[in-house]
Amino acid sequence: MDLSRRVLRLPDDLINKIAAGEVVERPASVVKELVENALDAGARTVSIEIDGGGRTLIRVRDDGHGMDREDARAALTRHATSKLRDLSDLQSIGTHGFRGEALPSIASVSHLWLRTRDDSGPAGTEVEVRHGSSAQVRDTGHPRGATVEVRDLFGEVPARRKFLRADATEAGHVAEAVTLLALAWPHVGFTLASGGRQVIQAPPTDGLRSRLFQLFGGAFVDDLVEVDEEGEGIRVHGFVARPDRPRSARPNLRLFVNGRPVRDRAVAKAVAEAYRAAGAGDHRGDACLFLELPLHLVDVNVHPAKAEVRFAQPRAIWTMVERAVRHGLSRGTRLRAPRAEVARTRVEGAADGFLRDAPTVGDAYGAGRVAEDSAGAPSWPPTLDLPASRIGPANLLEDAGPTVLGQHRNTYVVASDGEDLLLFDQHTTHERIRFEAIQEQMTRRRVESQLLLAPVVLKVAPRLRPLLDRHQDTLRELGFELEEFGGDTLHLRALPAMLPGRDPGAAIGAILQDLLDRDESDWAVGEPRDRLAATLACHSSVRAGQPLSAATMAALVRDLPCTAHPTLCPHGRPTVVRLDQEEVTRWFGRTGWRRR
Repeated sequence: MDLSRRVLRLPDDLINKIAAGEVVERPASVVKELVENALDAGARTVSIEIDGGGRTLIRVRDDGHGMDREDARAALTRHATSKLRDLSDLQSIGTHGFRGEALPSIASVSHLWLRTRDDSGPAGTEVEVRHGSSAQVRDTGHPRGATVEVRDLFGEVPARRKFLRADATEAGHVAEAVTLLALAWPHVGFTLASGGRQVIQAPPTDGLRSRLFQLFGGAFVDDLVEVDEEGEGIRVHGFVARPDRPRSARPNLRLFVNGRPVRDRAVAKAVAEAYRAAGAGDHRGDACLFLELPLHLVDVNVHPAKAEVRFAQPRAIWTMVERAVRHGLSRGTRLRAPRAEVARTRVEGAADGFLRDAPTVGDAYGAGRVAEDSAGAPSWPPTLDLPASRIGPANLLEDAGPTVLGQHRNTYVVASDGEDLLLFDQHTTHERIRFEAIQEQMTRRRVESQLLLAPVVLKVAPRLRPLLDRHQDTLRELGFELEEFGGDTLHLRALPAMLPGRDPGAAIGAILQDLLDRDESDWAVGEPRDRLAATLACHSSVRAGQPLSAATMAALVRDLPCTAHPTLCPHGRPTVVRLDQEEVTRWFGRTGWRRR
């Protein structure tokens, strides 16, 4: 029998698991789908609980209109939905969900319970599905609304489960998914608990600014300007980062189209162009933008997870976004005066003075302030205190040590050992040196910490809070002193002495964000403790594009061979490359050259 010519229909269970791969990527995908269902059901409050980053437990409760038994049973079958009736409805979709795939897809890769009740009867309905098995339906007590409980996500699909990241990372993705929906629905109350700890507490509020304040704090809102412009049936409104504020290392554009959180590269480019047109150059910062346009001008049925859309008039959208953001930046920076200092207490003023005068990356290579030489450039601290057994391989640099020739594009230190040319990446070189110094200090419990004159009230972004909770002890080892201050805020009392910058809260947020964003393959170190040390080293090292004094460059070249692994930074990037003399000779055609 020629089996290659037999075409067989796949079993329903396998079909559902394949479909789930398009809809359910990770726990955050489950939370997003369930919360969107709650919002489509008219919920005024949505409560989310997770454990184990969502792989152990996801529970979403809402006070929406609920379902009767017939609808509850039908909701667990594929392509059953209350939001579409015929093909023409696809051209004017105003709800989050419409395909009828989310619940059955989730139920095929988890142990799921749906408990719900509407106003039609005294008893509620419970539907239980165990990893795609037949649904079990029974009566239950339940208030008006719905609760969906998901346990053992991907428990019977180990190939999918092994690709999930650490619990704290997955919890961070869940928090970001809830954050996006909370921004889109400020009049709805949201709570998120992870491992029993409240991560998001956002009661109903009157608008986007208040919701941003709830989620990110007053300092974040103060750094934004409002955008609001309408034309040709399109409205663009929201908030973007002020160009006179420090740039974000990883800017986050949260974009919503008719209330749906989406990604769109063209809109991101329009925002970047608006900054350039407003005279802010290549400024990058956080933004939260809403596009509202007629439903028939946007196609939401182009991505399995509904994360992308297609516009009928993409050029008009691009033009409108660029103009709205440019006008908002022009108005915001012209009318917004610097913050007044007269209302600050003496203690706050002293704290600001300390932060203003604290060493920045350009002041010194090492921790603390150092004396300046006669030319005004900072002098270098002594060679790193590393054991003799940790001296790096001799073939990286010759015994005599290279001579620094200069700096190329304020990014690479050019040196020569008398024979070959050496190019040092100043950031990765400093990062490797500083990383191993931090490791040594942590081993000896001698990481220097700088006590702040007044505690800083810190509000960490919801998606970063699980990481903060997980790494509290290691952060303390690194020199951060944090304590709970009530609700979702903390007191920051001390930070590592080597950390530059004037905003301690932004510093710890940037470190956690970097830890969250980097994939497993982006690290040359394995332990979470070492990754935090590497991230601190990265954020406290000299940057690409930064001019360095001759003494600073000489110290970089001198100290790199004293490390255990001098050729790579902790993220696996090279620190130095050698340009062989014979290769340079060939470039200039001098091979076999002789005087005639």
